[in-house]
Amino acid sequence: MSTLHIFSKPLGYYKTDQLVNLIQSTDKVLLLSDACFAIAQFRQLATHLLILADDAKVRDITINQPDHSLSYDDFVALTLATSHSITW
Repeated sequence: MSTLHIFSKPLGYYKTDQLVNLIQSTDKVLLLSDACFAIAQFRQLATHLLILADDAKVRDITINQPDHSLSYDDFVALTLATSHSITW
């Protein structure tokens, strides 16, 4: 059973040592808002990140492989399809 972890702030805002133990390899990590600025730092939590496309665009952030951009519709669908989600 995977969990969707939703982050809206850069990784430095959170206690990284606790997050490393909570996020499993099967979980999904979604970055939105200012968390988009910290793609490289969030890589220590997940090898494939999901990034809200509109938030990355307004911040002039390019999304490269292996990361994936999501539309708002994709975000809603993912949330509905995931049994658990945590907004940090």
